[in-house]
Amino acid sequence: MKNKIFQFFIALSVIYSCNNPESSEKEAILKVEFQWTENSSCKGLSPPIRVLDIPQNTSFLKVNMIDLDMPAVKHGGGEIPYDGSSKIKEGALDSYYGPCPLPGSVHSYEITVQALASDDKTVISQGKAIRKYPD
Repeated sequence: MKNKIFQFFIALSVIYSCNNPESSEKEAILKVEFQWTENSSCKGLSPPIRVLDIPQNTSFLKVNMIDLDMPAVKHGGGEIPYDGSSKIKEGALDSYYGPCPLPGSVHSYEITVQALASDDKTVISQGKAIRKYPD
């Protein structure tokens, strides 16, 4: 019986890996840092983001932000060509809406960055950072 259970889990892991072609086998972890600026609140101007340990074969960086306290609120992000820099400039993301909690409340926001291959789909690496706003 134990052998059949083991075989089941092996088969399940093979099926999962075959059905998940957009992830690379050895996905590295990006280090992500960001700071709020005076332009951050309730605007479409994305904060400056620093991304470290970006793999050499990265062609695009895809960024997304969520409000961990209100995940239904879509803050978006964007995708930019990777130019070799570890910095994503303030305002670089075209589908972004800044943090906008109700007055007097503090929310936690998570920015996720994915390094994409030249096919614009395969995730080579990813990472995330969380900050409170206002902090």
